[in-house]
Order: sequence, then structure tokens, then C-alpha cells
Amino acid sequence: MSDERPSMTDCNMITGSHDFTISGGQFNVVHGNLTQHITNVSSDTSNEPQLLSLPPLRCPSGLFSGRESYLQDLHTHFIDNPSPKRKTFLLYGMGGIGKTQICLKFIEQNKECFSDIFWIDASSENSIRLKLEQIAKAYKISAGPSSAEAFLNWISSRGSWLIVFDNADGGHKVVEKFLPQGEKGDILITSRNKGLSRITSPKNSLEVTEMGEKEAISLLLKSSAFDEESEKVKETAKELVSVLGFIPLAIDQAGGYIQSCGYGLDSYLRLFVKHRAQLMSNRELSGASGYDYSTYGTWDISIEEIKRRACEGPAAQASAAQNALMLHGIFALLHHENISKEMFRCAAENYLLRKTEIANGLPQCIVFLDPKSLFLDEQDEWDELQFDAGIQTLQSFSLIKCNEMLYSIHPLVHAWSRDRIPQEDRVQMCRRAKALVASSIKPDYDDDNFALCALLALHVQALSGNMTNFKVQNQYFDDEHIQNWK
Repeated sequence: MSDERPSMTDCNMITGSHDFTISGGQFNVVHGNLTQHITNVSSDTSNEPQLLSLPPLRCPSGLFSGRESYLQDLHTHFIDNPSPKRKTFLLYGMGGIGKTQICLKFIEQNKECFSDIFWIDASSENSIRLKLEQIAKAYKISAGPSSAEAFLNWISSRGSWLIVFDNADGGHKVVEKFLPQGEKGDILITSRNKGLSRITSPKNSLEVTEMGEKEAISLLLKSSAFDEESEKVKETAKELVSVLGFIPLAIDQAGGYIQSCGYGLDSYLRLFVKHRAQLMSNRELSGASGYDYSTYGTWDISIEEIKRRACEGPAAQASAAQNALMLHGIFALLHHENISKEMFRCAAENYLLRKTEIANGLPQCIVFLDPKSLFLDEQDEWDELQFDAGIQTLQSFSLIKCNEMLYSIHPLVHAWSRDRIPQEDRVQMCRRAKALVASSIKPDYDDDNFALCALLALHVQALSGNMTNFKVQNQYFDDEHIQNWK
């Protein structure tokens, strides 16, 4: 097979067809559906398998809006680049941000530039292997447990194909096991984990972030089937996409609800303020993207995986996951921006200075803390490495962002993390978070302490509001540090 990229005239587009290969000009039944193109098909009776595009590629959402900069970056990297060597690229970002849809749109726009396209569910090592074995079976390359490797070996010297590893949210080593050898073909990866850039290089990695305001409004009006574009509608749409955090999945899901229930935008906005958790958790109205999970559901997947690691993972991974869960719970009750590592360090140091007073039940802002929530090691010292391990775990799922030891959370992700706190845990978690903030304030007012107190002001307000919403008594801690709280 030629290694040159085929022109559109070389490609036979077969859409909506099912269960076949082509050999000797005849259709033969195989596993799965086929919605992509087949190239260089002839009546040659050779027994060598023909390259197909499997598994079937679904089309991008018919409501796809904007994201032009990402599509252009992919086009520049894969299409405009004349290098014959393999090109790899990573799109990473939080769940629901539109990584998969961008890839599908890129393929739709540029499918004639690849001889073959293979879409792999890379959510686990098992899912990758299963897809590759299905493809190998369809090509009649080999059978048995080694069929995935046989296919990778076979394709490594053939064609200008593209393999998409979608939802590769595990470590980079999982995907590396299934990369064909050699320089043939291209690789595109989507992941919540920026760490996959170890495969593609940081230069060939790009974070997918929130939609711009105009494209977000366009998506909302399309998904809700709103024909009217009066100034009032546009203003309400502007407010609604803002509370939805400019996240494509959330906007698409909201539009589906508005259309199916016959709501006006203003009516849905009022409903969202009151019933956010229920609306964002509803899988029945996941919108036109065909995504399998609701907005909240896609983030639930991340936290459930962290919980699994905390219980079942190797010792170091389990410890990091446990630390991540601790941080996740505390962060949920603070303000979503400017969460400082220094706050945790200072709270730990103050706890160690005053823990002898705990026997007397005072001060309460120390009583409600414990070595685990303060990341203290066995020598009663603050363990920065354990803290960092928890942070890195949260970052690997794109649940937080880090900038010079200040952490932030997307507002809607932050709301989800708060909405998911079990009723029975709310009192304890509020007290722990409040005690942590109160204990991080030193009695001496040097410049560093003043800077930290300035950061804490928003967290104090957020905590007070959350305690009120959770109906947790906002009691006074009988400690001199808490004067800064009032």
C-alpha cells in the first residue's frame, strides 16, 4: 500500500454501512459497523488484509459550535506539517469540556488526508486491548491473546493512518504499550491527564478550556432550538452560559432540557439556581453530543476512580488518592480561587505548637483538626510531599489547576464537589475546613502573614455561606486566632 496520503478522489466514502470487509471486490461479513472510508480498494485477489477504519466513527454533534482555534492547531500539526515522520498530539482537559467532539470534527473535516482512521476507547488497558483484538479479528490477522500485538506489528509499516486514543485518563504507560513501532501513521490522544504529554511532548500538547462567550451562546441557542434572538434572549443566554461555566457538555445538556420541557431561558435559569445538582445529574437529557454521562456524571467518574485507587491501589498510589480525597473535600468548602499551600503549612505548624492544649478541649480550632487532614508525617512534621501527591492526583483528572502554589477550581466543578458532599458528612467537613482556615492565621502580623490573611478573606466568606446553606451552626471558636474570622 502506498504511504502517500490519498486525495478525496481516491477515497470511497461508505456511510452507515454495516458488518463488512472488502476482499477481491466482494463484501464479507465482519464484526461491527463501518462509517469511515476505505481506500485503495480493487479486485486484487491477494490474501493480504485491506486496511479498514474500525471501530465505527460517530459524527460530531450537529450542534458543534466554534472551537476553531483547536481545529486549526490540529490541522497545522497533522495536515500542514510536511514531515513524513509520525506526528503525535494530546488534547487534555476536564471531563465535558469537548475534547472528543473536537477530535470528531477534525476527522470529519480532514478524513481524506488519512488512509485509515482507528478510534480506540482508551479508558483502560483492557478497553484498548479489546478494541485492537476486535480490529485484528475483522482483518483476520490472528486470533487469541496476542492478536492486539499482531495487529500493531502489521500496521506499523503500512499507510498514513490515524489512531485516536480517546479518554486515555490513566497513566502514560497504559497507552505506550499499544503504540505501533516505527514512523508510520499518526497518533491523537484525548485525556483528562496532562501527564500523557510524556508521549507527545509538552510542545505537542494543548489544554482544552471553556468556550468563549459567543460560541457558548450559539451552542445554547442551537441546542435549545431557540429561533428568537432578541436582546432579552441574548442577555438571558449570556447569564445562563456564565452560570454553566462555559462548559460545552453543561450547555448542551441545559439546551436539551429547555427544548424537551418547553422552557424559556429565563425559566430554566431560575430552575437551575434552585435545582442545579438534579439538572446537572440527569442522564436522560444529555443533549445532542451523544455523551454517555451527565455533566455531573462525568466528574463523578473521576472521583470514583480516585476512591478506587484509595482502596485498591498500590501503597503509594493509595496514599496519594487518600490525600486527594481529603483535599477535594476541603477545597469544596473554600472559595474556588486562590487556595494556598501556605494555608495548610501554617495550620500544621500552629497545630503542632498548640496541640498540648487539646487535652483540655481548647482551643476548638485545634480540636477539629487531625494529623491526617494536616498532612503530618510519623515524626509530627508537615509532609509537603504527601500534600503534593494529593494535588498531583487531582490535577491528573483536571479537577484543579495550579499556578505558583495557588490552586483553583472551575466554578461549576467546584459546585459539583460541594453538591456531592453527603448530608451526614457536612457538619464534620465544615468544622474541619473552618478550623484549618482559623488555625492558619499566625498571631504575629509580619508581611507574609498579612499576605496570607488577604487570601483567606474570600475563603472565610465562602465557608460562612456554605455553613449557612448546609445549616451547620456557625459557632464561635474560643481561640484568639478566631478574632480574624469575625
